[in-house]
Amino acid sequence: MKAQDIFSKLKIDYSKRFAVAVCIGPVPNDPELRKMSYEEKVTAELALFDLLSKLFQNKKRGKEIDRNAGYVRFMCSFPLEHREDYADALIKPLIRQAEEKAGRSLLTGIGIPAANQLHLKESLATSKEAFEFFFFSQETFFEYQKSRKRFETSFEDYESYSEKAFRSILMKSPDAIQEIDRCLELIERIHYGNKNAVIMRAMNFTGETAYKLHRYNLLAGDFYQIQDALQEKVLSAKTFTEVKDAIHKYYESILSDIYSNSPNSKRTIVEQTKTYIKDNYMEDLTVKDLAAIACVTPGYFSRIFKEETGKTCKAYLTDVRLDAAMDLLLGSDFRLYEISEQIGYNNVRNFEEAFRKKYGRFPGDYKKRMMKKVTPQHNNL
Repeated sequence: MKAQDIFSKLKIDYSKRFAVAVCIGPVPNDPELRKMSYEEKVTAELALFDLLSKLFQNKKRGKEIDRNAGYVRFMCSFPLEHREDYADALIKPLIRQAEEKAGRSLLTGIGIPAANQLHLKESLATSKEAFEFFFFSQETFFEYQKSRKRFETSFEDYESYSEKAFRSILMKSPDAIQEIDRCLELIERIHYGNKNAVIMRAMNFTGETAYKLHRYNLLAGDFYQIQDALQEKVLSAKTFTEVKDAIHKYYESILSDIYSNSPNSKRTIVEQTKTYIKDNYMEDLTVKDLAAIACVTPGYFSRIFKEETGKTCKAYLTDVRLDAAMDLLLGSDFRLYEISEQIGYNNVRNFEEAFRKKYGRFPGDYKKRMMKKVTPQHNNL
């Protein structure tokens, strides 16, 4: 029977009572459940749900709405005088009784109280959300209306810290693991309460980092196999604490390999630096920064870069920026100051002068000349 059909049969007198949905199931990280086979878990859940259904019915607390893998939901109604204490006075004692009979701890999520039939669907949905807050809080009794987003963190903060974490790995910093843990904390803050979002962003963080390390030839083994193994652990995690532990151990393992490798050859250092420049040319990069990432002194770095490429690091960076500028100049309608900003120049005049030195004309004149060449010429008849 559909939930809406059940709602219509509840016959609650909202002038005297209110309704609230309750979602109940076994605690996900119960060690006893983890020992069971799939068939044993299903049998145990069915027995538990039957027990709960009888208790709610016998105590006249509410009616079962639906059952799913891992939880059962009830729609309860209580007198208005219990509007403030219904959870502690009327629901918790019933849950404790069920726990005693079942011989295991239960996880309970309570939805938003409904003052009329129109709000029943919202109460049902929020009871499931409250149930899933265990992933973040590890609280086994959670009321949705008491939940609040506990942190305010911007995506800019996260992006800044994730870049800092990656640089700390390249620099073989002893604080790299702490920087990674910090990124995971920010992910939790941004998506607190949304299990799927926090898992997706955590996997995106590890995937992007692994891809960059792979490009710099720092990640040993099969890149996809390594990421798939981590993803399997993250997706099976019952709490975000387990997610963080899995990712922490993953980085401890790969950083141990990266940090224990013998010093890179000149060619490897330069190739890694060239890749880094191509990925980050829009940033304010200095020889000192790039040398630190390569874990060598600025003087040594400048010398081997010139030996391997025939150019100074600054000249190479300028070429990469101007190549990007050319693409933007001919392939977009961005203004010159916008192009200048996007390729890492803070001063548009410096950009125009650098462009003129390489291509013989200022960017505005160069674009006009190129547009004139590709414009069809019509002969007068």
